Amino acid sequence: MSAPARSADGRYPHPRSGPPGRAGRRTAAPLARLLRSEIELALARPRTAVALAAAALVPVAAAIALATGSEGYSYTLGVLMVALAEPAAFSLGMPVVLVAADAFAAERARGTLDGLRLSPVGPGRLVLLKASAVAAAAVLATVVVVGSALLAGSLMMGTGWFGVGPTLARAGLLAAWTAGQLIGFGILLLAVSAAARRSSVVVVTGLVALVVAPLVAALWEPAAPALPTGHWHEVLAATLAVPVDTGPVLATTLRAAGFAVAGAGITGYLLGRDS
Repeated sequence: MSAPARSADGRYPHPRSGPPGRAGRRTAAPLARLLRSEIELALARPRTAVALAAAALVPVAAAIALATGSEGYSYTLGVLMVALAEPAAFSLGMPVVLVAADAFAAERARGTLDGLRLSPVGPGRLVLLKASAVAAAAVLATVVVVGSALLAGSLMMGTGWFGVGPTLARAGLLAAWTAGQLIGFGILLLAVSAAARRSSVVVVTGLVALVVAPLVAALWEPAAPALPTGHWHEVLAATLAVPVDTGPVLATTLRAAGFAVAGAGITGYLLGRDS
């Protein structure tokens, strides 16, 4: 048998495998199956469930406090406002922070990240899978907190002068807005996770963004547009206005989309750089 011919650069070609006509191509499981597996794995972790349970308790505590006091927010939407405001938003964002930390930093700590980068999935699909897990955590955390606030508030105080229809409409708007903010925030954290060597770095970064960033935005207004949680208080106030002021909602939603695009781009670059 004759030796394989060398290429122009003097190297021998790598052997090819697979059926004719598909040689040299990467093979991978169907994307839908990969997405389902990644989301189930991220949401089934015990600490994610604990974080979600803790987030559900915040609106209940807020409803009890408002029901026993004489605050002007003693109605269902008021409970939701308290649950979404800082520092209560700390518990709302924790499930997203934990999923982002597990995405790459925890894989690197376990020594499995290199295998993921070199797998047939590829960097682009890997970013999509991890971003989908973050988005699922964000949506689930939002549903848990908003649902808990509506249930606790309506049972303890009623809808107040807004009525059932406007209360549900404004709660739906806040739910969609909150999910978008958490998704942008979580995908931005994916970039930190892709660069960090320990998941604790991602968790600390997420906690700082959730707790310290709103204070910085309140004390120094020019910094708010660059912070993932800046201007949240304006959105909450705008939702209570009659009619609803959609300006802050749209502005912060566009900013969250920008964070998501930037986070995905940086993450893809970091994963592809060494693969």
